[in-house]
Amino acid sequence: MMVHLKEGTITKIINKLDDIVEVLVDINKKEEKAIVYPKIIGDVSVGDCVGLNTTAVDLNLGTGGYHFVIYNKNSHTINTNSLGHIMKLRYTPIQLKTLTIEEQYPDVINSFETLEGMPIAIGSIHSMLPPIACIIKDINPNFKIAYIMTDGGALPIGLSNIVRELKKRKLIDFTITIGNAFGGDFEAVNLYTALAAAKSILKCDLCIVIMGPGHVGTGTKLGFTGMEVANNANIVYSMGGTPICIPRVSFQEERERHYGISHHFLTAMKYCFISCYMAFPNLSNYEKRIIIKQYKEYNLDKKHKIYFLDENTIKIMEKYNLYIKTMGRTMKQDPVFFQTAGACGVLLTRLFS
Repeated sequence: MMVHLKEGTITKIINKLDDIVEVLVDINKKEEKAIVYPKIIGDVSVGDCVGLNTTAVDLNLGTGGYHFVIYNKNSHTINTNSLGHIMKLRYTPIQLKTLTIEEQYPDVINSFETLEGMPIAIGSIHSMLPPIACIIKDINPNFKIAYIMTDGGALPIGLSNIVRELKKRKLIDFTITIGNAFGGDFEAVNLYTALAAAKSILKCDLCIVIMGPGHVGTGTKLGFTGMEVANNANIVYSMGGTPICIPRVSFQEERERHYGISHHFLTAMKYCFISCYMAFPNLSNYEKRIIIKQYKEYNLDKKHKIYFLDENTIKIMEKYNLYIKTMGRTMKQDPVFFQTAGACGVLLTRLFS
């Protein structure tokens, strides 16, 4: 393993929010984009000399062309007044302390018994979050939703413009970051305590559990972060919740292993110990035949509860002025991906009622 490190001088603040700052940095007389996480680095200003991790950009990996600032030579004190004692990004040079729900509400966590059938939507791709949240809130604006971000993708929730827009439009009510993910309205050590908090502390009606932006795939049978769907479903069930797993579906994928139902979802559900709910939109006859053939090959129909439901996902997302891409494709270019998440939202509301 090798980390690429460079130093540069901040020349411009492009965009500054509470949890993320986008800057231009002069690196060897060339201006390049970088991201600052104030919760780790502290504040930055034009003229500051900063150290950057340039590894992903140097290797042409998928970080959107951004370097990441790892220290500011002009600032030496960060978050000295923050509460809490639980470290995230543990045993790394940028570990940070957080105040977790376990520290704040130990009595509630210790006395927790069951989710009492609470419906929990579980996905594998961050862009599944807007369609399912939109559908749920459009059906019933009074449903209180917690988004639980796992640490399978990006660790800072501040990187997600999707979350920022959903909160702005009041389509999600609370965010909880678990594991080494950080920056949510609430921090939790694991999914168990996050679910307990959503139920007993935040009084939510339902949760959506999906990793942050970015995911890892290796082209191998089991080597991808979306495998966490199976374990997350098992956890939800063990706590007395009702798991609704969102299939990853596309008919615009050129890669055969992701055409129709992605092998990522099929494989994960094969390793899921318990029976889950899942839904697909009402598709063309051709598309439906492919979907049915795929899930029967994996015997999913023998274990899980599968539905085909009417939904109006694309129109509802446009109503909320949300124009999201997945794998670089817009809603109109790859509608079934978004419609499938929407169908799961319809199913979830039916289960809730």
